[in-house]
Amino acid sequence: MARKVRFGLRNTKYAIYNPTTGEYGSVKEMPWAVALSLSAEGGEGTDFYADDTICYKFAGTNGGYSGTLELANIPDSIRADLLGEIADQATGVQFEIGNAEPAQFAFITEMQTDNGPMGFVFYNCKASRPDIAANTKSDNPSVDTETLSISIATQEFTYDGSKKLFIQGHIQKTDQNAALYNEFFSSVVTPGGAESGLSA
Repeated sequence: MARKVRFGLRNTKYAIYNPTTGEYGSVKEMPWAVALSLSAEGGEGTDFYADDTICYKFAGTNGGYSGTLELANIPDSIRADLLGEIADQATGVQFEIGNAEPAQFAFITEMQTDNGPMGFVFYNCKASRPDIAANTKSDNPSVDTETLSISIATQEFTYDGSKKLFIQGHIQKTDQNAALYNEFFSSVVTPGGAESGLSA
């Protein structure tokens, strides 16, 4: 049966990419996800006209995605992993570093559909630092959330003997693939099931 609707957001995780080894590290929790919004990037295909007719069609380009991930709070451990912040053991203070290079990571999450849960993995992700905001407490307090801006680009994998550019993958849970689906969230699933041949 085809999916009709998609809703919900949970099981949000990440794994840091090591460009030296060409592998993703262990999957870590990214708790308290509130909302995810990703917009497709790239140009649409165009037509070239001559003699009052289309004589060539230019294919569109796939530039990945960009958007935001809203969290109730961004733990210091995630700030250190993704944004390069430093936890200073001597002072107990977490410092934001002006020239820190954001880490490349894989982003994993789960959404619900009318046909059951669906898992997603996005490759070659980078995050930028969130804004800071706070409001005074009132009789009807509201929660101040934090939002990471995320860019998702292509990542090269060797697949079926040739190099291809991948951006994301998804899997719908069924009665037949329940065990495989559960494993999807414990490690970064890559095309062909191998992590060899990756490059940033």
